[in-house]
Formats: sequence, structure tokens, C-alpha cells
Amino acid sequence: MAKSGHSGRLRRSTALIQIEHVSKFYHMGGETIRALDDIMLDIMQGEFVAVIGPSGYGKSTLMNIIGCLDFSEEGIYTLDVKQIHAMKDSQLAEIRNRKIGFVFQNFNLLPRLSAYENVELPLIYRGLSRKQRELLVLQALEAVDLLDRRKHYPSELSGGQQQRVAIARTLAGDPPIILADEPTGALDSKTGAEIMDIFRQLNEQGRTIIVITHDRQRCGAGEAGCAV
Repeated sequence: MAKSGHSGRLRRSTALIQIEHVSKFYHMGGETIRALDDIMLDIMQGEFVAVIGPSGYGKSTLMNIIGCLDFSEEGIYTLDVKQIHAMKDSQLAEIRNRKIGFVFQNFNLLPRLSAYENVELPLIYRGLSRKQRELLVLQALEAVDLLDRRKHYPSELSGGQQQRVAIARTLAGDPPIILADEPTGALDSKTGAEIMDIFRQLNEQGRTIIVITHDRQRCGAGEAGCAV
């Protein structure tokens, strides 16, 4: 069961993301499990926020709600001054496609596609032309210093390189918000620090970064923290 968490700051009406008294329940074998309990959280445009807590305490559940992949039973989630619970499925899909980028612990790369093709795939679904896709893919791979590995398949890349490809795949879509769920969990400490540095650079470029982690040491002094 997750503990109650909050931002530890005054409520800010201009927040990009505003979570108000959000709770999430699961019913298992006649028992009600409270994955999230009365969460309060404000995230401003351009902030770097680390959501920190042990495994099983609702961090990924909170990420799924922020990413419009799931809904809460109680409370209000407002994204860019729009209440999410009032939106249609098509509107939520548009938010996930255009506004929010996802990075996961296990990379979620397709093994039969090269690094280039993995980054390109979401752009194909967007209906972009080959020329448009090429420009965006090469820019994204260059941003994570993997341009020279663009023809390699995931099995030919290290864990850190695979995570860079996953970040490039998100960057190619140019989302203003990036949600990263335990992005360093499968990496050694040195490679994990390098990945966190990439997120900080993206934050310095103006993107809002939300990192879900159980490892407080991976979060630097410059990040805001939310304990769950």
C-alpha cells in the first residue's frame, strides 16, 4: 500500500501538472489495495522532478496516471489546465502521442529493428514523410551520441546504448514532457549516471522531466523530489 505523498510546496494554480487528492484502488481476492492514497503534486513547466519510493509503493501507478495510461478512483488530475477525466479516448491518445514521451527501464526496443528503425517507428505512425522522419531520427540519435550506431540492432548494443536509443525514440517526437520509469534500474552505476546526465541536459533545453526511481542517490541536488 502506498503512503500519502505530496510536493511539499504551496499549491500553484499555474502548474503544468496538478494532482489533487488522487487515490488509486485495486481489488484483489476481496481485499482493497490502495496503490495511491491522497496524492498531492504540482509540477511546473520546465521542472525536473524525481518521484522517489521503494518498489511496490505506487510510483509506476502514479506515472501511468500522469501519462494518461490509467485513471484514479478519486481526485483530480489537471494537465495544461485541462482536466484529464473529462477527455475522450481520442483526446487522451493525442496527448500521449504529442505531449508526453515515455522511457522505460527495459527499453522496449523491437529486436528485429535497427536503432534507426526503432526511433523512426512512432514517426511512421504519425504519418510523417520519409524525408521528415529521416531528419528527426538523425537529430535524435545525434542528441544521445549514437549516430554511429544507427544501423546496429538492440542485441549489438550495450544496456546504456539501448537506453539512449529509447530516449532518442522519445526525442524524435519532440514531447514537452518526458516520463521516465526507473530508466537506470537495469544499468550499472556509471552508465546510469550518464543517462541521468542526458535527462538533465534535456531539462536545461526546456523540457519537463519526471523520473520515477527507488534510488535517491541517482537524483542530484537540482531536482525537486516527491516521496511516494
